[in-house]
Amino acid sequence: QIGRQTAETSDDEKLQEDMPRALSLTETASKQLAEAAHSLKENPSSVPARKMLITGARGILEGVSDLLLTFDESEVRRIVAVCTSVLEYLSVSDVIEQMPDLATFIQNLTPGLTGMSKLIDQRQKELSNPVHAAKLLEHSDYVKKSVPMLISAVKVFCSLKGADRPTDDAVASRKWVVEQMSDSLKELIRILQLTSSRDDIVQGDFEEMLARMTGKEGKEAVEKYFRSNFQKAQAFLGRMDPAEAEAGIALIQKTLADARTLANDLEAADRDEVLKQVSELDRMMAELEKLRAEGKLDTPEGRALGKKIAAELEKLEKIMQRAIVKRVARDFADPTGPAKQMAAAALADASVANRVEIFRAKANQFRDHAENATRTALQVAQSGGLADEQATMAIMVSSKKIQNLVPQLEGASRMVLENPNNEAAVEHMEMIKQEYCEEMNRLRELVDQSTNSVEFLRVSEESIAQEIEAAKAAARAGDGKKAMALTAMVAKRAKRVLDIARAEAENSEDPQFVERVTTAAGHLAQSVGPMAASCKQFAANPKDTALREKFEASADKVSSAVTNVRTVVEEYHAPPRPPTPPPPVVEETPEETLPEPIEEEEAMCELIALPEESSGPALPILEAARDLHEEATKIGRGHV
Repeated sequence: QIGRQTAETSDDEKLQEDMPRALSLTETASKQLAEAAHSLKENPSSVPARKMLITGARGILEGVSDLLLTFDESEVRRIVAVCTSVLEYLSVSDVIEQMPDLATFIQNLTPGLTGMSKLIDQRQKELSNPVHAAKLLEHSDYVKKSVPMLISAVKVFCSLKGADRPTDDAVASRKWVVEQMSDSLKELIRILQLTSSRDDIVQGDFEEMLARMTGKEGKEAVEKYFRSNFQKAQAFLGRMDPAEAEAGIALIQKTLADARTLANDLEAADRDEVLKQVSELDRMMAELEKLRAEGKLDTPEGRALGKKIAAELEKLEKIMQRAIVKRVARDFADPTGPAKQMAAAALADASVANRVEIFRAKANQFRDHAENATRTALQVAQSGGLADEQATMAIMVSSKKIQNLVPQLEGASRMVLENPNNEAAVEHMEMIKQEYCEEMNRLRELVDQSTNSVEFLRVSEESIAQEIEAAKAAARAGDGKKAMALTAMVAKRAKRVLDIARAEAENSEDPQFVERVTTAAGHLAQSVGPMAASCKQFAANPKDTALREKFEASADKVSSAVTNVRTVVEEYHAPPRPPTPPPPVVEETPEETLPEPIEEEEAMCELIALPEESSGPALPILEAARDLHEEATKIGRGHV
């Protein structure tokens, strides 16, 4: 009865069409069950009655299943209709030119968004597939989060239009926001209509993302990123089976070709090292090809050459991984700094000399940094170090978002530069800047999680030591500007060391290690502020020897603190030491008296002097770095 009433009162034509069939099947099955029960009561051994009982029970299950499916499909169509109405209404934003029209637009959009959000939230709770449920929430939240940005973009357009100012950047920004919201709404509709309980949504998205970002077919890209060519090559070289020779040699050659491709994005020294190693392997592969042609692969000579190639391949992999870690340390030292500096340049007072030129320089630096950071992140994903497909896809998606945000933030900043008194433009720039910074920090976290922490700390330690020595040399030469710029970089790198130390502590269940790494990180954090302050004091008085020596001493403390953090983390991740062999048996020699053993604690105290903790309040690291950067810039302009 309820089913019939629902079908009669519903506006869903598909429900009205499917419901009677499901109801009829259920009713027929119910009658069969009743008839079978009556027959079995009179004759419990009746075979036809038993068959009818089974048929009726099966019909009940099928009928109820059809009823539930019919109701569920109707509910999906209802949610899809709401999403579609919101999607279609977004296009109205293109014709808004005055603030009253914007108010009406928001007033009409809000009920639909609110209703859609509630329906999506309820629907995701009913789904048995957690991946589908998470995707629904992700896209629904993004649509809601984008509404303030859409309002901001339209407000900027209206304000510029009313003041007869150029609106190209405002139009582009509004169009971009609408496109992003529309894409999420289309994804919501697509996911709602999925009928499979498998995670094929993720695989499909992943292959599409790989194909789009690499310019290759998805399947080929997936094979490249997730099948370790190095491991397969090592396996072949260990067996040297002639039957596998063609495929094995082709795999090694592909590995070397991939190494050449990745080398193109490395720094000059690292690129040369990779290419030198590849050239050596090319030479050895030519020898292997010759042995193969002579039928000598599975011989002592062939196996010996295979071992040499395997060792050189392992060396190549380590060289490449270290080179990529160096790029991570470089490109993510200050992930959001260039964006903030560009925004600050846009907000500079109109009376500032060379205001436009300064902004353009900062915009160029911002674009270059974003491009380098995303390229490095993609290298981390492509280098084969990730076993988790989801982690790699997350890096791909985050990199793509950042690439999309770069022109939007630059355009929003340019609108502020050209319209310094436009509050709507400033608000819009700050909103996009916040989204960019959040996404860049998210990408940094993803890259950190996918990077060997010990190798990262080693690279950071080396870079910090080199920059500190360069800063000290600049100080001795009286170049306060250069010393401050280098010290600011040291402060930024130290902040990244602290990021890694904090992550290590959070991910460890060893209380002793957590205490050690937390203490080491605390000493590092306390040492950066005094270094920044002493460098600033010296730069103001570059001829003061005492101030220079104070700066050098404080910088050395930072270097030592970084080394201490690296040592603690490296020892924690080091493989366990082999058991100590028993002492040799020595015959007793009563004529000689052995010296008294020195207590271990006493010996350590004699050899090691514990460093004193720095006193006084410590400046926040990035704030100190920015202060140094600003002071160095002032010195360069002759303002100090």
